[in-house]
Amino acid sequence: MHDLKKNAWENSYQNKDNFIYYPKEETVKFLNRFIKKKLSLTEYVQNIESKSKLKALDFGCGIGRMTVLLHEFDIDGYGIDISETAVNEAKNVGDYFNFKLDDYVQTYDGERIPFDDNYFDFTISEGVLDSLSFVLAKKLIKEISRVTKKYFYVSLIAYESSSAFEDIKNKELSNKEIEVGEEHEKGTIQSFFDSDKIDELIKDTDFNVKWCELHTDVNCITNQKLGRYYIVFEK
Repeated sequence: MHDLKKNAWENSYQNKDNFIYYPKEETVKFLNRFIKKKLSLTEYVQNIESKSKLKALDFGCGIGRMTVLLHEFDIDGYGIDISETAVNEAKNVGDYFNFKLDDYVQTYDGERIPFDDNYFDFTISEGVLDSLSFVLAKKLIKEISRVTKKYFYVSLIAYESSSAFEDIKNKELSNKEIEVGEEHEKGTIQSFFDSDKIDELIKDTDFNVKWCELHTDVNCITNQKLGRYYIVFEK
């Protein structure tokens, strides 16, 4: 049994640390580039083969804004998260955008994805696998591979961002991960990635890197670097 930090995440969502009500730009770009290119308010060109309406998983959906985004692209988007607070708010977000998500979002046990093999055409995950211990992330990416037919889009915080965490300065990171001591997401895990760790993450899956970008920002005042990988894995 893995330490899921469930209480820490429940507290984080109750504190509204990650109540993000807007779609992430890079996720929109992924959908347009690899899944369905939007031509007008109602027209699309579909870039992924399917004999029926596309189904996608928002893994670690939080309050569901990316799940809603999938529905905005006329995709049956399902979301799972370990936080009951987050999932309840996801239903409210769906209602606000006129998408009834009651049958599309749910809590899960944090270790096994509650869907059949190859149930989804693709999966998205925004800043989730890097908020787990690496051992658990390796287990869950196997689950993601099991339920996913084609693509897995994921964002992962880069190792260079570790310098922005006050509580880990001058410390040697075990497996490039820490338990967060700062107020934001306090008590959760932050796992930092580089290219070798990304390769290790997918080593025991059917995924290969299809597309990858590392975006780096520099704080002009502190000169601290903040980096994040945006990756599309493909079977």
